[in-house]
Amino acid sequence: MNYRDIIVFDFETTGQNPYKCQPTQIAAVAIHARKLELQPGGIFESKMRCIVDDEKAIAAGFDPVEDKALEVTRKTRAEIAKGPMPKTVWKKFAQFCDKYNWKGTSFTAPIAAGYNINGYDMPIVERLCQAFGPVDEKKGKQKIFNPVFTMDVMQHVYCWFENNADVKGYSMDYLRDYFGMPKDNAHDALQDVKDTANILIKFLKMQRNLSKKIKFEKAFASGEIYVK
Repeated sequence: MNYRDIIVFDFETTGQNPYKCQPTQIAAVAIHARKLELQPGGIFESKMRCIVDDEKAIAAGFDPVEDKALEVTRKTRAEIAKGPMPKTVWKKFAQFCDKYNWKGTSFTAPIAAGYNINGYDMPIVERLCQAFGPVDEKKGKQKIFNPVFTMDVMQHVYCWFENNADVKGYSMDYLRDYFGMPKDNAHDALQDVKDTANILIKFLKMQRNLSKKIKFEKAFASGEIYVK
């Protein structure tokens, strides 16, 4: 049974490569592990300053700012050049997450959740932790989230819908339409994490109800197995 709180988070960035882009915004919501409700004070959001001169960005190890990324997030180069410094924002985000680590250990650290976080957002987390901390001294890895478990909502939805012919895609924009969610302010990090959190909670509530009715213990003891 999970007693670790869940931090649903999202970055808006300057490009598609999680190893070379710059974050322009980060947002997160903290969800109570058992109640599946927003924790008190459980909302975080901040803009993040970027290097908008492409030559300077490349010299600093980043990709140039992609105009398409700015179009999607409805931001300008002037706007993303004025946010708080990444180090300042990251320290505040780490403190926010630490509030929901009830024993202050890696085992009780909150579980990272989000949409396509395994393929996109978690590599950015790792980069920022390497740059600004915190890092596990023994393992050399990020120390904000639980080191073992994540809840990638895209993978979660796919597992439930992979046999559903009515589902035609897995982008958040498509799923908003499918679930009947408004698209107002989509691709703003805070709105995205709220939408993602609502989808995740919907599925977790369903799974918890189903798990009470389905017996998994010794399910293969009778010898009835699928792969021999």
